[in-house]
Amino acid sequence: MDFCVKDVPVSHEYDVLVAGSGMGGISAAVAAAEDGLKVGMIEYFGEPGGIPVNGRLGSISGYSRKGVVAVGGFARQFADELLRRGKAFEQGGGSNINMTPPALTAFLLELIDFYRIDLHLYTQLIGSVVADGKIAHAAVAGKSGISMMKAKLFVDATGDGDLAVMSGCPYEKGRKPDGKVQSSTLVFVIGGIDLARMPDYMEVRRIWQSRPRPVPIDHSVFQFVPHGAGTNEIAVNMTHILNCDCTKTEDLTRIRKEGVRQAEYLLNEFFRKEIPGYEHAWISHYAPQIGCRETRRILGDYVLTEDDVISSRRFEDEIACGIWGIDVHTPDGVHTRIARYIEKPYGIPYRCVTPRNIGNLYIAGRPISADHIAHSSSRINGTCMAIGEAVGCASAGAIQNGSTRKVDVRQLQEKIRRMKYRFFS
Repeated sequence: MDFCVKDVPVSHEYDVLVAGSGMGGISAAVAAAEDGLKVGMIEYFGEPGGIPVNGRLGSISGYSRKGVVAVGGFARQFADELLRRGKAFEQGGGSNINMTPPALTAFLLELIDFYRIDLHLYTQLIGSVVADGKIAHAAVAGKSGISMMKAKLFVDATGDGDLAVMSGCPYEKGRKPDGKVQSSTLVFVIGGIDLARMPDYMEVRRIWQSRPRPVPIDHSVFQFVPHGAGTNEIAVNMTHILNCDCTKTEDLTRIRKEGVRQAEYLLNEFFRKEIPGYEHAWISHYAPQIGCRETRRILGDYVLTEDDVISSRRFEDEIACGIWGIDVHTPDGVHTRIARYIEKPYGIPYRCVTPRNIGNLYIAGRPISADHIAHSSSRINGTCMAIGEAVGCASAGAIQNGSTRKVDVRQLQEKIRRMKYRFFS
């Protein structure tokens, strides 16, 4: 949508403006800044980091499967540096890394400062101005008021495709034919656990399944993420809220309320009463950001399909890879998850990050051009980091050539392979 520009000042000008500072946005911003571009970044919450930080998950997944690596480059160097500093530890044979959200926040702020990325926290994207098939300005709002930010190129890393939709890009939402999206989750953090007595994940799951429960929690989505080797806190990814659309304010409110209700039941009626080591546990806090698995999928020049993912298809113009399996948390109720592992990486084409109708916008992260099933794999944070790095690397070429569709993809692929980051040297 066009935003009324009368009397609204231009507060900042950049080569690249990244909307959203989740893992895809961070990767895009750093890659563009490493390339010498002036980069700005806006973030609605008070900390960068997206779901691992504001969603309190404390985990980045999707690097590999059974030793087969799909995600390298910036994302791998990022993980290795956290591990080297003792701020994270690996799980799943290196498929994912876990860390405390505060440790990740501090690391991200250090990274952002190193690259002189102009970060604007507590800043909401509220509109855009489009002229001749390109975004001219993004309208933002914060405590200082409403202003315009000008850039030569924009990256939508909002997770919901907000900037793309505001700029008139077509999109799809949910499955066919009813448009329903995957379930959402409110992660909560439990403290006061006696880790020495705590059973493993599978035993907790067995206890939950042993009798009927009055809340719609799907045992197949149990996830407990230790926030660090020296902490007795665990992030719990179990709440299961159905038939909500995270692009609607009223549904976000309903998710929050229902998520808290489910979390209170889990603590008081399940963990404290049935699980050893949790007798004196408490809820430390709820995630500020809701875990929205699926909202809009912005239509690009190619739509990644279920068959592409399952068959591990590779593409001549691929700029990232994924190896996370099909992982659909369906809106049909509990015990209806669609899951399927894949054994080899699949490619993500450049055409999936170039939204239709706009020539100076990239999509980084969850809402790339993919169908409902393929999206359930490509949405994972490790894959989002690889996508973000790719569009960050592509930004200078898109600016120089005047369009994202005039980038030499073969040169871009070689650039991604050769990319080195001073921060890690």
